[in-house]
Amino acid sequence: MTPAELPGMLRRLAADVKDRAALGAADAMAQSYQRDVVKSMRGPSPSPAGTPPARRSGTLARSVRAEAARLVSAGRAMSSVAPHTVYARIQQKGGDIYPVRAKALRWKVKVAGPLLPGKRRTSKWVYARHVRLPARPYMVMSDPTRQRCRDAARAAVARVIREALDGG
Repeated sequence: MTPAELPGMLRRLAADVKDRAALGAADAMAQSYQRDVVKSMRGPSPSPAGTPPARRSGTLARSVRAEAARLVSAGRAMSSVAPHTVYARIQQKGGDIYPVRAKALRWKVKVAGPLLPGKRRTSKWVYARHVRLPARPYMVMSDPTRQRCRDAARAAVARVIREALDGG
């Protein structure tokens, strides 16, 4: 390499590091946020209104996915985190549920049986024409979550810079 070629090579290296750092930071933030959202789904079932939903089957938690980061312009990347179940929105925002193919909604509840040794709990069916589900927001960017995302992005950028300096 000649001294005249050095500035061009440094510009290409800087652009490459800038793009890789942006992708790494976006991926790290999305994965950090996804972990926080999934961790928030715990506690008793049903969860109180205004708190994240309890994890019963794990389907909602498993459906929250971080999209792989992609470059949107030089040095700028984006990613997203979103749930992919049909009931994700109503859990987040709350709302009214009505039957679609039947006259009533139906679900099973456990009923305490007699308090005698050897007797089991029983269950019964409950019917309703309408159910109001309270909002249970779980896709929330709190201050601690925001800080964890920032820390993850900083660590990802530092990793990319270290790799570039080490010749990786």
